[in-house]
Amino acid sequence: MSDEVGFITMAGERATGEAPEIGIGMLGYAFMGKAHTNAFKKIPYMVYPPPAIPRLVAICGRNEEAVREAAKRYGYQRYTTDWKDLIRDENIQLFDNGGPNDAHAEPSIAAAQAGKHILCEKPLARNAKEAAQMLEAVEKAGVVHMVAHNYRFVPAIRLAYDLIRSGQLGEIYHFRAVYLQEWIMDPNFPFVWRLDRNISGSGALGDLGSHIIDLARFLVGEPRKVSALAKTFIKQRPIPGGGTGEVTVDDAFVATVEFENGAIGTLEASRFCAGRKNHQVIEINGSRGTLVFNLERFNELEVFWKDEQPRETQ
Repeated sequence: MSDEVGFITMAGERATGEAPEIGIGMLGYAFMGKAHTNAFKKIPYMVYPPPAIPRLVAICGRNEEAVREAAKRYGYQRYTTDWKDLIRDENIQLFDNGGPNDAHAEPSIAAAQAGKHILCEKPLARNAKEAAQMLEAVEKAGVVHMVAHNYRFVPAIRLAYDLIRSGQLGEIYHFRAVYLQEWIMDPNFPFVWRLDRNISGSGALGDLGSHIIDLARFLVGEPRKVSALAKTFIKQRPIPGGGTGEVTVDDAFVATVEFENGAIGTLEASRFCAGRKNHQVIEINGSRGTLVFNLERFNELEVFWKDEQPRETQ
């Protein structure tokens, strides 16, 4: 999907002397709903002059008490517990889908059919069939559409992109990336929706791996061959209130990749790495140099040029 949000396209031609308003309908009020809302509210002064002014029209969630409080806290005009209300609302031009993975396809397809532009959280879908249906719907409707792969917009990643596209890194030989966390290592961590394939579609692969797969495609190009292994380490989890639930997703995966341009790569994601809170590191080796990005050193990009002499320190 598009790697740029086309706010001006969404609203048509900008009115003379002022930015158009874009009505936002948000599905999901928890972490991603809060994060996306925060970003929308900052656009008018962080991107100046703004291409558009987001207007927080409505927010949707299943828990009425919680979504009512979220609407009040975030500043939405109203709330609803039925996502179809967002689709029917003519004051909403952009449908932001921050719901759980099993709520990505149906609402997004309905939004496209209603002529609304769509920002959908990752992973886009639970499987390839759902993703293909979603893509077909937005292309048929001719709406602006995007997956929220936010890391490709980090300034350091954009610099890496520019260095690669300009040819300064030369021929790309290697891409390697890891995304490691520790949050479900405890065997007593309860069974949650992210551990159920019917809801989430996948585990570490979709939750973490989708980010580094996106960065591989964004920076290096499309894969030609892939070989992978996935593993579930703890297969039963306690259910709050009693009993256990079967974990039907991967806890970790590793993959080797050959890209269409001849580069080779490795990808690894796991939620079983003690001490790793949000450890994402990518390294790209080219014929003229190397780039390294560490998400936990957010504003830095390490650059090594093959023919450059090391600097002396004093």
